[in-house]
Amino acid sequence: MSIALNLDSFFTGTTETVTNNFNFDTGSVTEEDTTEKITELVNQAQKFGFSHKKFLNWMSSISKEFLLTQTLEYWLLTYMSETATDSTDSWNEDYSPDAWLVECFSLKTANFIVTRVSEEYLKAQTPKYWINWAIYQFTNQASKEFISFIENASENKVHVFKNIPIIVKSISDTSDKGNELNLLLETDLNQFNNNKSTWYYHTTDLISAESIFTDGISLVAGQKKQDFGGRTSSFYLNDEFKWAIDFRLQKFISSPSAIIIYDIPETLLKGKEYEHLDLNNGNKRWKDVVHKSHNYCACEADEYGSVYGPQTTNYVRMIKNKYETPICPITFFKSMA
Repeated sequence: MSIALNLDSFFTGTTETVTNNFNFDTGSVTEEDTTEKITELVNQAQKFGFSHKKFLNWMSSISKEFLLTQTLEYWLLTYMSETATDSTDSWNEDYSPDAWLVECFSLKTANFIVTRVSEEYLKAQTPKYWINWAIYQFTNQASKEFISFIENASENKVHVFKNIPIIVKSISDTSDKGNELNLLLETDLNQFNNNKSTWYYHTTDLISAESIFTDGISLVAGQKKQDFGGRTSSFYLNDEFKWAIDFRLQKFISSPSAIIIYDIPETLLKGKEYEHLDLNNGNKRWKDVVHKSHNYCACEADEYGSVYGPQTTNYVRMIKNKYETPICPITFFKSMA
């Protein structure tokens, strides 16, 4: 496994990432310490975009002792789930995306969300998905060790972090630039490929990239009207680097991101002991899988260990309309637990 890192807009953005450190041993703190920590919790909620007054009033019904046992991320998510409107699973076409997010979650502004992803990809997920994603980004960060490694690594060279070969490379905002990096990968990573495996690519943020290095892949089930995957715990890979770049330009417009490169043995891709479903040439079946899984319904893909199918440029319309035909299909690989 290898990784190529994008450094565009590193450490930039309209919101400040904070350390998720509000849970601690309540037996070791004074009343003054407790007040200070709770004040900081409220201030961070305000910094994220919630109303200081509303958040403070909401917290007043919770005991101080219990407040200190959970993280900042926990309280932001809990506040959001208890105070949001009932319309967080869909978009309102009468509102702009940022205005609708403000309406749903009583935010001061939602620009820090809508300016970081493309509008089409924004509409492919629900408002609830994006507020959860924003809270996660706000309350978590990669380790200082990982960030320091990235800052000090020379570009266009293979470096090693925890036994993982990594190439650091700045990527301009065009998927055509992927060809340049692809050549670099083929040249420098050829030593890692035994010609009996195939490269697949996974685009993610730096927090998740480090987590994969440290703890391995975490398979999670999809949710209704959110990530494609439905009831199945899944992990997604592109078989072409340019499409991994394209996804970065959709979801990580102004955020640092990483593309993890997996060397997958042919025995896993084509082995008879694993159940594989190839839907690249079956548009009708693929549309059925997309529609049902996005609505959290059982579908044909649930019974297989891996699924191959076309990702398209009109995926938002495919999600909304089960009769929509894929446009400009590309090969897509989905590995499921």
